[in-house]
Order: sequence, then C-alpha cells, then structure tokens
Amino acid sequence: MTSASTWGNSEFHSETTYSASLIRKLLQQMMVQFNAHGACIALYDESENQMCITYHIRVRNVASLASGQLLEPGVANMRVPRRRVTLQLQRDESEELHRGEEFDLPEVEDVTPQQSELFAVGECYTRGQDAIGRVWQRNEAFLMTHDEYLSIFHRSYGHIPQVDVTPSAYLAVPVQEVNTIELPESQNPQPQTLGIIVLYQLEHTGGAVFQARQRHEALQYAERVALYLQNDRLQRAQRRTGEYLQRLQDISTAFPTNVKLYDLIEDIYRFASQMVDVSSLQLTLYDRDTVCLYDVFAIENGQRCEELLTNPTVSTKEARPIWWDVAQVQKESLQFSPAQEPALVERYGELLRGAWGDQSQAESFVFLPMKMFNRVTGSLSLASPRTGAYPSQEVQVLETMIQIVTVSIENAKLYERDRHLLRDAKQREAQLAAINSTLQTITSVLDINELLNGFVEKVASLVDVELCVFFQLSLTHEELVAEAMYGRPSVSLLDDGSGRPAIEPPHNKEEHEALTRMIRLPFRETFLEPQIRDEAFFYLNSERIEELAQHSNEGGIFFLHAIPAQQLLMIPMFYQEDFIGLLSVSLPKEGRTFKPKDVGMLLAICAQAASAIRNAQLFSEREEAYAELQRMDKLKDEFLVTASHELRTPMSAIIGYSSLLKRQSSRIGPSDILRFATKISTAAQQLHDLVENMTEAAKMGAVDKKLELRLEVVQVRSVAEMAASTLLLSIEQRIKLPIDERLWVRADAVHLRQVVQNLLDNASKYSPAKSEIVVTAEEDILSHVAEKLPEGSIDHMTIVEQGNAPVIVIQVRDQGEGILPEDQQRIFDKFVRAPRSLTTPVRGSGLGLYISRRYVEAMGGKLWLESSGLNEGSVFAFYLLQVEPPAEAGE
Repeated sequence: MTSASTWGNSEFHSETTYSASLIRKLLQQMMVQFNAHGACIALYDESENQMCITYHIRVRNVASLASGQLLEPGVANMRVPRRRVTLQLQRDESEELHRGEEFDLPEVEDVTPQQSELFAVGECYTRGQDAIGRVWQRNEAFLMTHDEYLSIFHRSYGHIPQVDVTPSAYLAVPVQEVNTIELPESQNPQPQTLGIIVLYQLEHTGGAVFQARQRHEALQYAERVALYLQNDRLQRAQRRTGEYLQRLQDISTAFPTNVKLYDLIEDIYRFASQMVDVSSLQLTLYDRDTVCLYDVFAIENGQRCEELLTNPTVSTKEARPIWWDVAQVQKESLQFSPAQEPALVERYGELLRGAWGDQSQAESFVFLPMKMFNRVTGSLSLASPRTGAYPSQEVQVLETMIQIVTVSIENAKLYERDRHLLRDAKQREAQLAAINSTLQTITSVLDINELLNGFVEKVASLVDVELCVFFQLSLTHEELVAEAMYGRPSVSLLDDGSGRPAIEPPHNKEEHEALTRMIRLPFRETFLEPQIRDEAFFYLNSERIEELAQHSNEGGIFFLHAIPAQQLLMIPMFYQEDFIGLLSVSLPKEGRTFKPKDVGMLLAICAQAASAIRNAQLFSEREEAYAELQRMDKLKDEFLVTASHELRTPMSAIIGYSSLLKRQSSRIGPSDILRFATKISTAAQQLHDLVENMTEAAKMGAVDKKLELRLEVVQVRSVAEMAASTLLLSIEQRIKLPIDERLWVRADAVHLRQVVQNLLDNASKYSPAKSEIVVTAEEDILSHVAEKLPEGSIDHMTIVEQGNAPVIVIQVRDQGEGILPEDQQRIFDKFVRAPRSLTTPVRGSGLGLYISRRYVEAMGGKLWLESSGLNEGSVFAFYLLQVEPPAEAGE
C-alpha cells in the first residue's frame, strides 16, 4: 500500500506557513505604499528559532530600470512598469484583501539567490544577526543607506554581497502579532514577532527616498499585514480542525462495519500516515485470553515488515516489562525525543526496539495505549527522524482514532467469538447493524445538544426501553444535571400522587430542554461518586433510588419517582481519563436486568459516543471562543465610538469656556465669569459621571460575578422620591409618583435609588419638555410577572420553586421617541445606545441600563423593556421580592 503522503511530510503540518499569493500581494501593496522597488519577508521558524527569508520580489526588468532605460514621461513616481490588476486569490483571501477591489500594483519578478546574495530566499537569521536579526532583536523599524547595510553585512559574513542591481536605501520593519482581545496590562502576553519585512529603493531611479516619518507609517502598515497573516493562519487552523473532525467521522462510520483485523490495521496505518510522519510504526495487540503480546504490523524507516500480518511476533508480559508498566499500569501516552534525551532512551529502550528495528536515534517518538474504559488492548508506536513531528493537536486526534479503533477491535473479537454460535449469529449481526446506525447518527453532527438528544433516543430504541437520560456534572461537581432525555409517552412527569404540582409536557424543543435540565441528582459524597469512578456499569435499585430522592431537588424527585420498575442501568462514560457523563437506561419490559450481550453493546456504543461527545464539546468551545472573539472586537469598536463621542462634547465645552476666560479675563464682568464657570462645572460633571459609570461597569466584571450588596427592608416610595429629587433641578419634565407607602421590598437602598435614577434620567433625555414621567409600583406574584418577561430572561427553575412568591413590579413610563425593535435587546449591553441617538444632543455612556440590570439581578429581580413604540414612549419595568414593612413603620 502506498501512503497518501510523502515520508516526513504529512498533509497537515502547515501551522506556521502562509498563503503564497496572500504574502505576495501584501508585499506588492507595501512597495506601492512606500515607493519601493523591491521587498522581501523573513518569517519566524519556531522549530529553528530563526527568521528565514520566504519571499523576495522586485519590479520586473529592474536592471533596465536602475540604469534609467525605462525613464519615460508620464510614468508614476516609482517609474516602474505597472498594470491594473484585480486580486484573484482564494475565496478566504479575497474576502480579506478587499473582495473585487482593483489596485495599481507593480509588475514584479522573484529574486533568486543566483541573482543577488542580498536577502536570498532560504537564508536564515538569528537575533542580532544582519539587519533582519537587528530589527527582530530591537522590535523597531530601521532606515539605512546601502553603505550602512554593507557595513552590517560585512561584519556578519566577512565579505561584500554579490548583487546584480544596487539598492540605495532600506526600510526594515517588524511584523508583530496583534492581540485582538483586550486584557488587563498585567495579563497581556508578550506579542510574538511573526516576521520582518525589508523594502528597498534603487539607485539612478530618480524617485523619492525613504523618509524618517515612514518608519512609523511602516509599523502601522505592518499591523495590517500581521492581521492578514493571523487571519490566514486562523482560517487554515479552522479548516484543518474541520478536516480532522471529518476524518474522525469517516473512520467512526467505516470502522464499525469492518470486523476484519487486517482491514482495521490498514485503516490505522492509512489514517496515521495522513495525519503525521510515519517513517516508523509498530502496532502491538494484547490478548487477555492468552495473556500474550502480538506485534502485528510494523514500518521500519519507510519499509513494511510484510511477514508480521501472517506471522506476528509473540511475547509474554514478563518479557516486555516496560511495555506492561507504561501501557497496562500507567495507561498513559508517552512522548519524547530519543536523540536528545538519552536518559529516557535508557529507561524506555524496550519500547524503541522490536519488530520496527532500533528507533533510539529518532528525533521524535510517541507511544499511544489502545484503551477501552480501564482496559488496554494494545499500543501504537510512532517514530520520526524529524524534530517536533508529533504536535499535541495531531496526537490528540490520533488518540481519538486509537480509541475508536480499540472499540472496533473489541467488536471484532466479539464478532469472531459469536459467529461460532449459530443460534445467535443473525441476532448478533442485527445488533452490529444497529450499533452502526446509532454511531452514524451520533457522529454525523457536531451540535452538542442535537448529538445528545439523538444519542439517548437511539439507545432507547436500540435496547427497547421506555426511558434513557444522559447526565453531566455541574460546574461545581456537586450534582449530576440531565442534559438530554428520551421518554416514551407512557413516561411523564405528571401528577404522581405526591401532592406536588404536576409539570406539563413541553410544547417545543426549548421547553423540553429547560425541563430536562431541571432534573438534578446529588453526586458529591454519595454512593454515585465511587461507583462512577471504579465500575464500568452498575444498577440502581428502588432503595438506592429513594436514597437519591431524599437529597434531590424537585425535578430530580419527579424523575426518580417516574422511573419504570424503579430500576436503572447506569453506564459512566469516559474520554481517556476525563469523565464525560453518565448514561441512565431503564430496564427492558420483559426482564429485570439486561443480558450480558446487551450490556456489552451499550458499553461499546458509550465508548465511541464518548469520543463523539468530546469532539462536539471541543467544536462547541471553539465556536464559542470565536464568537466571543468577534463580540469583544465589536464591543471594542463600540466603546471607542461611544467614548470618543461622549468625551468630545464636555471636553470641547471645558476648553472653549476656559479659553474665553483666559482671553477676556480683563473685559468680562462677574456675571459672565459665573456663567462660564457654570458651563465648565457642568461639563466637568458630565466627564465625572461618564468616568464613574465606566469605573462601576468595570468593577462589575463578568455577568456571573457576584456583586456585594447590603440587602435590607426598603420602602419603594421613599427611594423613588429621593431619586426624583436628584433630577428635578436638571430636567424639564414632570415626574409623578403614584406609589402606595405600604409597599416594601428587600433591596440595597443605595443601589435601588441608583436604578430608579438611571431609568428616570434615560426617560428625561428622550422625552419632550413639559411631558410627564410616571413611576408606579404594583403588587403581583412571580408566576404572573414571568409571563411578561422576554423569553431569554425566564428562569424556569425559579418559577417552579418560587412561582407564588409576592413581588413588587416597578414601572417607569415616559412619552419619548421610543426604541426601534432591532435595538430593544441590545440597549442592555455595555456601551450600547440607540444608533440614532448618536446624532442627537442627548448625552450618555450607554452604561446606565447595563448597570441597572446587574444591580436588579443581584437583588433577586429582573429588569426588562416592557413596551416601546415609535413616538409613543417606553415602559421599563423591574420586580423585586416583596417583604412586610418593619414594625416601626407601622407604628
């Protein structure tokens, strides 16, 4: 069999390379930007810790240009031949480099080392070596003449370089990695230098020479280049991750249908050779029945050991003590460089020798145990003469593939044994087909919720049971939370005679998922904790179920009491050593327990499903991280727009009136001085309020950060009156407070006043003069208020547990211009204001509603926009838990 990749050069080792067409266009644009005749880029090689020249281009026919033969009237400043081109790159590159945009780019040619020794392609530099090494060391742009550069070159190499044309000046600039996520200064990592760009101009061209100011411009332009390079690398990483997942999906789909050991081994070899360098490879299997090790496949320096498939090398565990210790005792992967770590070679020499020859001089070595649950069925060893041949990401993919193959090998063994039992042959084949169908369904999706729901439904259908639930640990590891549940119509959470309110069947997918997550079982310091850790599967009988019910929440109690026959089969699912989740399956109708073959089938499915679930989790985490990166980038832009817009007006007032006082101090009277000082004071107060809001929002931090409040019994009317009195002198609207004095809530008085004041302040900003702003407060219960809340604000668990709790709903109603529907959800985010308000004289930081919502939620309530219409006004509302007034208030 021929490998799909060349030895030492697998398909996926391109993390630090970039698109040639992208870099070429970037260099051409820099040549135009800075009137350069040539450009080169040295990119950082992490494995060698050097900067290596990757591309070197210059204008076409540069020798004629330098001699002045092409100097014709009407030619551009660079006096080089140009052509009008449209960038024709790959789809992802063209989107980055202004899709469809045309540029005046110089016609260029590649410079070979034979033409010029200056910046020859392939030449590498260490820190401080030559001009590129100096720019790298100092991380700043350099301007130098050709004579200055010759001096540097001579000191580095001891001779003068051979060139076909002579440059006159050089501009060298570092390309530093751009951190696109804002972090505190103490947490900001040191930016990495991705490369060095050198631009040069030729003698005798008559063009402008590099100017000192262009160093700063070049640094700014290099940031743009860095962003293109980072984006290119990120896109390739995403494509590579997608290819990895696709290959794992393909192999997961293919392996369960293939029960021949020979075909499985060929699939292992094919998959590994497409992933990494497999210059040398050895596959060892362990047979529990014979307690022997079998070397069944090997590659030695690119050559197959053909005889192993028909005549494998057999040895006992006593003859391979190192293998037994690493694979069966430690059960951990092993990776090191034999050529550079002789101490480890001496310790693990047994693993480096065998059917695949002697690999003690290899630069890279990795040993991967083939695990299924807590059993090891063999190992895969890889060696390469190349340094760093096995990056961590590829090793993780190989480990996932090995786990899939391990389960397939176990399935193959089971199939080989059962085929001798003629009575069960057809039934076994049907089971394998069902497993294949189930796994195809599971591995065909990457959405974690869809995967889990399909998983429990397929398992329930496969073993013909009424109930199947998948649990995962909560963030605190205190509880097991149901993430997906399948139950036939006969299984429901309706009235069970316990006197507790019935839970109606969900009407849509979102309600079903919300009700499912209400099911929580205790985990920490219960009998579940050791059993999950130590047992491949176990049963819950009625006594154990009742024991769990005594410590469960309402949802957990309903679930446990609705279990058919009051027995469950529990299967812990692990990915390597990580606990993925717990599968709970009710017992079949016809029997009290599962048959061994059914349990084995479920164990095999769970083993492969654990890999699929882990892959889906990683995919979801990557998508969330990318979405968060985009959100933070957008938030940064919005902050800059808002801050600059809001700071400009008060700063302009302060500067303007201060200048008037300074210029006219001798001519103006006290009344004018007082008026100017008042204007300055008002503007300064605006700045102070803006800074205070920003500081307060920063202190709040993340949404899940707990705020420290002083909760007490507070009268709603008195808080509203204090908030209104603060604004009466600065607004033109009338504030009405028809609030009953008998209404009291549990809140932090200071921050509750701030919430009401923020809502009144917003209402006054967007309401016409002489209009009315009305603050009301009414009694209600939580379940009624929940019907008015936006869908994303409803906490179903709180509604179930505290639905009858009394609350006070406080509303602030104005007669303003209203809020557009597309802005109604965004206005509660940081630094967000209605876009049209940026064109009005209304001032604001976009933080008031964000701060108010955080404080209300910290006090146990919810804040929302109840209604708003164009030129019809808005109604903001929030609720807090109602409490009885203190005794002294009644007196």
